[in-house]
Amino acid sequence: MQFSIKLVKVAAAVALIALAGCGSKSESGGQSSPARLQGKEKGAEFLAYEHSVGVDTGEAQVRPLYEKVVAACKADTANGCMLLDSSLDSGRYMQARISLRAKPAGVQKIVALVAAEGELTSQGTKAEDLGRPVMDSRKRLEMLRQYQAQLQELEKKSGNDVDALIKVTKELATVQTELEEATAEKSLLMQRIDTDLLNVSISAQGKRSFWSPVKRSLGNFTENLSEGTANAITALAYILPWLAGFAILFPLLRKGWRRLRAPRKGVAK
Repeated sequence: MQFSIKLVKVAAAVALIALAGCGSKSESGGQSSPARLQGKEKGAEFLAYEHSVGVDTGEAQVRPLYEKVVAACKADTANGCMLLDSSLDSGRYMQARISLRAKPAGVQKIVALVAAEGELTSQGTKAEDLGRPVMDSRKRLEMLRQYQAQLQELEKKSGNDVDALIKVTKELATVQTELEEATAEKSLLMQRIDTDLLNVSISAQGKRSFWSPVKRSLGNFTENLSEGTANAITALAYILPWLAGFAILFPLLRKGWRRLRAPRKGVAK
């Protein structure tokens, strides 16, 4: 009975901690990596940056530049560069897209590489403030850790009370799962803060040669001819029944029209 009362007191204490955490108006933030704060004003340590760069280069240079960017990201382990997505389209227009995440210094290297190999056509940056999610995550972790410590203390004092021990052990397992989830959530937030997202777009639309469209059309001549022939046959299949119906009905309509006009001519005479 005394153990159950203690368990209720622990739950009440946890609730008070949660209320106190939600009611606090200010809390000192944790330290971010020094590289993340270089050239940034104070108070921007919880901003998650996303950059976009568009470059125009020759058709023959799209694939080599795409491969250079991918290789440079994979080799830049010092800045933790991670290749998130990449695609190369060699259809009607040669173009490539690359999405990666790295520390600011790594992003600068990739942007410099792209700018050296082609002409920058677009460049932009946007930021998302993750200060509140980070603070909420820290408060949740603190609350769970305190609750876990209190449960562990109760587990030691449970003695021979099997029912109470089972309840505390079950609650400890639940708290441990929530702690792991909260830790992973915080790590993901900090990763977004400590590293930047970069989207690179490579195209050759502005530097196509005069004969490129002509060569492309000649290369697709056979395919276009067969496609046009197929469309013509399909259209003929739709038209033939209408032509046949018109050929049958037209003489009948003409004959009926003549019969209607014949009595009128007789009356006029």
